[in-house]
Amino acid sequence: MIRPIIRLLGSSFHGERLLIARFVVTSVGRAFTTMAVIFFIRQFLAGTIDERTGFTRMIADVFGEQAIIWVAASSLLVTYLCGAIFLYDNQIVVQRMIKVIELGFMERLIRHLLDLSVPYADRQQFGDVIETLRNDVTHIRMVVHAAANMVLEGFVVVGLLAMAAWISPWLTMWVALVLPALSLPILLVSKQLRERSYTVRKTGYLLFDMILEILKGMRVIKTFHGEKFQLKTGLEKGAAYFDELIHMIRLQALGRVGMESLAGLSVVLVVLVGGFQVIDGSLSWPALLAFVMAIRVMHTPLHLIHKQYIEIQTWNASVRRVMDFLDIQPQIVEQPDARPLESVPQTIRFDDVGFAYDEANVLKDISFSVNAGETIGIAGPSGAGKSTLLNLLVRLYDPTSGRVMFDDHDLKELRLDDIYDKVGIVAQEPFLFSTTIRENIRCGCPSASDAEVEAAAKAACIHEDVMVMPDRYDTLVGIGGREVSRGQAQRINVARAFLKNAPILLLDEATSSLDSVAEANVQEAIDRLMKSRTSFVVAHRLSTLRNADRVLVLERGRIVGFGEHQQLLRDSELYRQLWESQQLHFDGQFGRRSSLKTSVKSDQ
Repeated sequence: MIRPIIRLLGSSFHGERLLIARFVVTSVGRAFTTMAVIFFIRQFLAGTIDERTGFTRMIADVFGEQAIIWVAASSLLVTYLCGAIFLYDNQIVVQRMIKVIELGFMERLIRHLLDLSVPYADRQQFGDVIETLRNDVTHIRMVVHAAANMVLEGFVVVGLLAMAAWISPWLTMWVALVLPALSLPILLVSKQLRERSYTVRKTGYLLFDMILEILKGMRVIKTFHGEKFQLKTGLEKGAAYFDELIHMIRLQALGRVGMESLAGLSVVLVVLVGGFQVIDGSLSWPALLAFVMAIRVMHTPLHLIHKQYIEIQTWNASVRRVMDFLDIQPQIVEQPDARPLESVPQTIRFDDVGFAYDEANVLKDISFSVNAGETIGIAGPSGAGKSTLLNLLVRLYDPTSGRVMFDDHDLKELRLDDIYDKVGIVAQEPFLFSTTIRENIRCGCPSASDAEVEAAAKAACIHEDVMVMPDRYDTLVGIGGREVSRGQAQRINVARAFLKNAPILLLDEATSSLDSVAEANVQEAIDRLMKSRTSFVVAHRLSTLRNADRVLVLERGRIVGFGEHQQLLRDSELYRQLWESQQLHFDGQFGRRSSLKTSVKSDQ
């Protein structure tokens, strides 16, 4: 357990040498003041019975006999005050160290999460990840606090043992024989806690809203370069959270009772052995009383050390989980010698592409070519691999076989940022960050002016809706903000894509979950967005693909048709069946929409 903690914390204090030095100085100072308390009590007792030691003799020679008690008492008071100051400063330093570690780990974990690939987000249980970034980091606070207290109290124990050995080496030897037994109950309890901690961790269910946003919006973040914004937001929320966090201390009753019972054994042993030494004259009463006090005082730091050791064992699963999470490697990795993608690809080609989740084949033998500016519809029954094909096209996934090509370059040879720069996405589920409408749109181009944001909103047919909201473009949306309709949220997503102005557009059933009115508004914005772009449109409603240049028909992961709408009606049995099954339901709706567009054109 110690090695993982050292590994976990070792990289957290780069550049914090002064903080560590201050912690060590205050810990050692606290230990020395504790030793000094026992020393001055010993001198005070010696002074009351006129026993002369080096210290009392020096005071008597300089200030007189009556000054011994006053000097010893005054020195004792000053020592207590110095000890309190050292302890106060030590706890302040510990809290600063904890904050450095907490925010450092929060930054590392969020940055690492943003560096991971979409396949990880798609497969991972959200609760496990959120538990790691919220509760496990909090538990590391407890581990750090416990470790720091163990170091502080360890110095005190060493100091008290040294003082006890100075008073009576013989009695100290007997005490040293008993001390290891005090740890036995704690070791027995800690083993059970360590085993149980893994089960306790799995029951965590608290949600971390910002992390949920990252997981749900991974595609948007990757393709619109939202990593910096999310990292900044995460650090701000993490700092506010940890500043208000209340440190909880758990007492383990069974271990404490066992240790307290055995601790009494050491006191009894000292009284017995020391009593006989006083009787035979080899030890004075002041020395015995000071020694008993030193041993009794030693029980408090020993108890705290054992208690903090139990704390560390309790949060063992959290430490291991954070380490395991940081060890996860992204599946989509940019090659060290990746090529820049300096121009818009004129040809996008799939060469015998296959893809499988684990051993389940999703796409097989996919080969086709698309020219710049074409609109390609993608049709097929549920589970045919339509969305997976889009993921491969933008390298959110890598094919298990074959190649996806931009012109003559495999996507694996190109820089990831350059690929994402060339692609805009509008997904089925409209995703909004927990910020203003303006910043949601600006995610497509962080440097865009307010005028450019509004121009994109007008192009996406959302400007008028925004202007009637209370705060207009500064209206907060997303989790904790104003609720907007799905149609409005989707048009904000379309505005984001307008602002990015990427030459390649991916539409993944962007209107399938909308009602007819919202669909008409969103479709109008999408039609405008698709002009002069290479567009890939996944649609369950085939009426939306009727005007595509070509339609790719998938069935069970294979291409069973690729051509124009009328051609597929003649040559593709599956496409014809899908069209006929939907025609009765959608034909009237499609006709009304076409009539509406014709009417608008004639008015213009």
